This record gives sequence, structure tokens and C-alpha cells, in this order.
Amino acid sequence: MADKDTKKRIDPITFARQVEAEGRKVTWTSTQETIQATIMVVVMSVLVALFLFLADQIISVVIRLITGLG
Repeated sequence: MADKDTKKRIDPITFARQVEAEGRKVTWTSTQETIQATIMVVVMSVLVALFLFLADQIISVVIRLITGLG
């Protein structure tokens, strides 16, 4: 098991510089890509919601017909 005294410790300023350097390496999406992805998520969410609503309604009708409660 690693002893915590053997871990290399860095000061907060060095850590902040390393975080900033890593942040510069990130490939950020463009505004257009972000908008397109957001639209796709909204469209897919609406489609899934409609599918689940229709499936629920159909199952509800079938259950009512089987049980005779409708």
C-alpha cells in the first residue's frame, strides 16, 4: 500500500498553473455544434416522451379491455 508521505506534494500556485495548462489543451465545441447538439437532445426527448405516452395509453386501453373496467 502506498504511504501518503511518498506522494509528491505541490503547492497551490503550481496546481493552479497545471489546471490552467490542462484547460488550454481541451478542444471546446463551437457555438454552432453546441446549438445543434442541444436541438437534437430536445427533439429526441420529445420523441421519447411521445412514444412513452402512446405506449402507456395503448397498454391502459388493453388492460381496461381485459379487466372489463372500461
